Amino acid sequence: MDGPIDTIVLWLTTIPLPAGVSAFVTGLYGVARRTPNYALMAVAAGVNSGVTACSFFAFRELGISPLLVNTLSWPQYVRRRRELGISHTDDPSIGQPTWSDLRKYNTLDSGLSGAIAGGVLRGWKSGPRAILPGALSIGAVCTLLQLAYNEATISRLRYISGLQGKNAPEHKTSEATPAKPALQRFLNLIGVTQVTEEQYLEKMKVKRDGYLKRIAELEQQLATEEAEKKETNS
Repeated sequence: MDGPIDTIVLWLTTIPLPAGVSAFVTGLYGVARRTPNYALMAVAAGVNSGVTACSFFAFRELGISPLLVNTLSWPQYVRRRRELGISHTDDPSIGQPTWSDLRKYNTLDSGLSGAIAGGVLRGWKSGPRAILPGALSIGAVCTLLQLAYNEATISRLRYISGLQGKNAPEHKTSEATPAKPALQRFLNLIGVTQVTEEQYLEKMKVKRDGYLKRIAELEQQLATEEAEKKETNS
């Protein structure tokens, strides 16, 4: 929901996927069962899936998501409002998103949009009695798919973070290696920020000071115990 151009790109890159998968699976099933006109069945399945996906994204990107972002005070919607430059006076203060926040990202949007799209399409095709079953089934499927997509995104982020750690040079210089603009923009979008060398050194200094203080305390304690032993022996 970054803008109309991003929405159009999202549709053009995402809608063909379910249509193609549905057509491919249906065609394989028809070939395996030796069904006549299996090619026609595959085309029909692809068209139905494409229409469903198009309806889903239209409801979500043009209706449900803007409504939720502008009305709900949940952390993810407050964060998305701020990304769009929208502020409400009653917005609570929030921190950086956690892995749990990323797992729940867009799940309500996708569930409601899938329910509306499924209810409308099933009702239009099979009558009013099919509205509720269609809404419940498609809404549940869209929610599960969104959760799976979020989990895949988290796994990808962790993999990228691991690669960056492995490819980092042993000797650090005063100049930090700049991240790729696309990757940096993606990480900043979900709240993952890069730690600078200065920040890392400050953390190491704090830990070092803590260790030195603890060592001094232990040395003082040992000296006191040795003095007490000498006094006792004498």
